[in-house]
Amino acid sequence: MEFMYFFIKLFPTQKNKITMLSRQSNNINVDFEMILDEIKREHTNIKVKILCKKIPQGFINKIGYCFYTIKCMYHIATSRVCIIDGYVIPISALNHKKGLIIVQLWHAMGAIKQFGRQVIEKAEGSKKIVADIMKMHRNYTYIMCTSSATKKFYVEGFQTDENKILTLGMPRIDYLLGKDNKIDDKVNKLLSAYPILKEKKLILYVPTFRKGQNNTHIYDLIDAVDKEKYNLIIRLHPLDNTKIDCNYTVSNEHKTFELLKIADYVITDYSAVAFEACTLDKPLFFYLYDIGEYKINRGLNIDLKEEMPESTFSNIKEIMEIIENDKYNYEDLRKFKEKYVETADMNNTKRIVDYIVNVMEE
Repeated sequence: MEFMYFFIKLFPTQKNKITMLSRQSNNINVDFEMILDEIKREHTNIKVKILCKKIPQGFINKIGYCFYTIKCMYHIATSRVCIIDGYVIPISALNHKKGLIIVQLWHAMGAIKQFGRQVIEKAEGSKKIVADIMKMHRNYTYIMCTSSATKKFYVEGFQTDENKILTLGMPRIDYLLGKDNKIDDKVNKLLSAYPILKEKKLILYVPTFRKGQNNTHIYDLIDAVDKEKYNLIIRLHPLDNTKIDCNYTVSNEHKTFELLKIADYVITDYSAVAFEACTLDKPLFFYLYDIGEYKINRGLNIDLKEEMPESTFSNIKEIMEIIENDKYNYEDLRKFKEKYVETADMNNTKRIVDYIVNVMEE
């Protein structure tokens, strides 16, 4: 790759070009979409290229992905700015032109659980030798963040300097709060496809992914919910193979963002969806049935029992009791939001784009 990239870098840099790359999905994500719209609206002279593709399964498909990576290398080499939302191999592994600006717009709004270089040599993390060979999370110029409290986790996870981490927010916050009414049409489509969701209060369960495990505690949750009074929707991580009755799921074409928008209660564990839920002031519960084991296998940045004591339980029946008796502690939620989502307004996308454009012009 480095040999090929040496020659690819001979192509001239286009001073007004931004490339956005992701391997989280094959489709453009909300953050990229919001940035693209802002650029089109306010900075029509800027050229944007978007490349989103997951690493596929199968040997032949992986060969095809190698050619796609060469395409990515060309667009990286000819851009002034690259924006990414996770670990992207050619971004971290290669030596770039001196003037390239790389912006990490991480796919999570925070870090309850440890990640990246925090989990090297842990059960759910990478081996150090692999992380070093792949130069995991190297080369970032700036990393976007939603709070000062989150910075220290990013310093460790990305193994970077704190001055590279900017508390400018995340575009998805604007989306969740309804900027340009972009979320409304998708919510209406969701409710049209599943009209039953309008009939009762909705409990949304969004657990994190546990490497090599199925989440059998989902069945305890299903048993605990009174189906006469509540709708229950379970949104699993894409890699989670736990089998669930289709009565408790919706099509993946309807994103978690839309489900959060209509949820009356949100239950999670160590997932960063907690930050999105608190942005919307949704009653938020942490169902931590395996916290001891999880601390060993993965590790936590935030002590949820300390920061959200009246919303954190190991028994699902205790959560349902609070929901049934309408005794949720909104003061805990307010403090959690103020600490971890400082940018809970509808100017996140503008702040980020304006900052990037200013740096491009230097």
